[in-house]
Amino acid sequence: MDISNSNRTGNQYEKQLSEIIQGELIDLYGGSGYKSIMQTMVKICGRKEQEIITNYDLFAELCEGIFGRLAESKILGPIKLQMMKIGEENIHQTNEPKKETSRLLIADDEIDILKLYKTFLEGRGKEVTIVTDGSKCVDMYKRKNDAQGPANYYDVVILDQKMPIMTGLQASVKILEINPQQKIIFASGYLEKTLLDVLTQLNKAIAVIEKPFSLDVLDHMINNSEIFEKLEKITINQEERGVSQKVSEIMTVLENHI
Repeated sequence: MDISNSNRTGNQYEKQLSEIIQGELIDLYGGSGYKSIMQTMVKICGRKEQEIITNYDLFAELCEGIFGRLAESKILGPIKLQMMKIGEENIHQTNEPKKETSRLLIADDEIDILKLYKTFLEGRGKEVTIVTDGSKCVDMYKRKNDAQGPANYYDVVILDQKMPIMTGLQASVKILEINPQQKIIFASGYLEKTLLDVLTQLNKAIAVIEKPFSLDVLDHMINNSEIFEKLEKITINQEERGVSQKVSEIMTVLENHI
């Protein structure tokens, strides 16, 4: 299939293609691997990153030059399949009512990773606000909720646990003081330890996604209301269980729904 001949409009096609290429490379090689591959491609062809990830033929040529015979099976094949699926979804969704946009607040001290989150999730129809530390996250949360009235402006807040100035856990304390029902997702390289810290300091079951993770998995967690409902039940019933049992229950919920 020559996906460069897609009949979608140019801007929409380029946006979807860039999201798929970014997501596929990050899934395979992580955020730092993605940056390294892009730097190599930019150096080889002298074009900007955005030009490369919005031009399938150019990207494919560079992939084949870098990865050789593995390029088609490991990278290009999966990208083609995803583009085909998007085409089918667009056909089936044309007559569906428009869904309300989810509003997300994301805090992470790695600006390149933040930009990838924003690009990918906005491509999935989300409204995304990004900040670079926990303190700025709390300030933004307060500002938006003060301006909008009720303390439920953001549907989900995503916090990197390890940040300067104010950690994700410290930020979550401030946020939950404003809105105890706020849905929060922690991003952490240490799943079980973070769950223990959250239960000990917040006395609340909160979703944690373990690094490194797929952007598709993050999007699925954001959209899966059942995860948050089950975590809320664990919080309500938490006095009946020990910390280790609650950690086990939370991990079961996350494993079964991701």
